[in-house]
Amino acid sequence: MVRNIIFLLFSYIIASHSLQIVPVERTPQPNSVIVRIAYPENTSSNKTNPIWVQVRLQGYALGADSQFPRAKQVANSDRGQSLHIVVDNKPYFPVSGPGIDPYDEIGDYFEDSYKFLLPFDLKEGSHTLRVYCARSFGESLKNESSFDVVNFFVGKKESGSDVDLSAPMLTYNEPSMRFFYEEGLPILLDFFLSNCELSSDGFKVKVTIDDSYSQVLTSWQPYYIYGLKRGKHKITLELLDVDGNLSSGSYNSSTRSFIVH
Repeated sequence: MVRNIIFLLFSYIIASHSLQIVPVERTPQPNSVIVRIAYPENTSSNKTNPIWVQVRLQGYALGADSQFPRAKQVANSDRGQSLHIVVDNKPYFPVSGPGIDPYDEIGDYFEDSYKFLLPFDLKEGSHTLRVYCARSFGESLKNESSFDVVNFFVGKKESGSDVDLSAPMLTYNEPSMRFFYEEGLPILLDFFLSNCELSSDGFKVKVTIDDSYSQVLTSWQPYYIYGLKRGKHKITLELLDVDGNLSSGSYNSSTRSFIVH
């Protein structure tokens, strides 16, 4: 109780000043979580929409509330822990159940399997599917095994159109339109990194808010955004290479909108 009161007082003091992005510790990262995209398979063909997706999951309870102090510090969802599904560079959509029997369509055993349709049609050509685990307050797990990605195509495939999945890749996570943000409280800033590390002399992530405030991040961890006023805001995340240029790759610059109430 005392800890929460101190945190709220600290938040009020920061929020009353100019906009700031402050690093915070990761919530505990379980080592037993494994996420795998069972379908579509990498480079597989899908003839028509809608597209079915099947994900296997081990060691992570979807739908449960994340029992960490952060759940009382930032916006928290009543849908509980979820899988965040990203197609190409669209905003993620969450999946938290219900699961299906993993023996129904898969020969080897995983604790849970989830099958669902993409909530939108895809145009003909190559696409990329990313899946990762997230807490009820939106923070992504940052273990390599808690993230999976595949290329697939709809209709006719164009030669050389696949995204290089071994190259440095930034996956935007939060903030999003999925949460109810209140003025005066911190807003979670979060992303997932693949195939690179952040450092002061290496790769970095540049954050730009409302085209007027920017900050360069050199550590892969969650952050709190303080000082945003009511209204609609825009945020852009860019993965910069060691020379400070935008890293090559289809998804290394992402822009999202969200609302502070």
